Amino acid sequence: AKQVMATDYEPLALSLTQYAATNLTQQAASPSRIEVGLLDICDFQTPLPKDFDLVVAADIMYEPKTGAAMAHRVVEALRNGCKVIVGDSPGRAGRPMFLQTLQELGVNGQVFQEAVGRTCSGPRHDLICGKGSTSVSETPQEMSVGIMCLLEPKILQG
Repeated sequence: AKQVMATDYEPLALSLTQYAATNLTQQAASPSRIEVGLLDICDFQTPLPKDFDLVVAADIMYEPKTGAAMAHRVVEALRNGCKVIVGDSPGRAGRPMFLQTLQELGVNGQVFQEAVGRTCSGPRHDLICGKGSTSVSETPQEMSVGIMCLLEPKILQG
């Protein structure tokens, strides 16, 4: 990608992302192509940036409120001509509301494709994998991950 922007509503998450992009990549000697920016998906007063081709969202549907907000952001991105990929773990409280809200907004027939992923291993900051996290382990373990690809803006009804 020529340009990548990582967003979060937590400044610390963005600091960790910027640190990793600058210091922990194979291209650490060259300037990072990753920009960071504050964005609360539940704050609809702040629009998504319009100059991107792809929106990737992962691990955000902890509550029904964020599931509904993500559905609105998916539709906003599709209307901006973006492709959207959403990844989420099964059983999260926000997933049913995400699917329901997508349908209410005219995006019908979209489902998560369940895939086998792996847990993270090694040290992680508590913000990323807090106590009791099921996505981190001493050695990588299989875990289920749901992926939804919304690649055509024409899937919007109306």
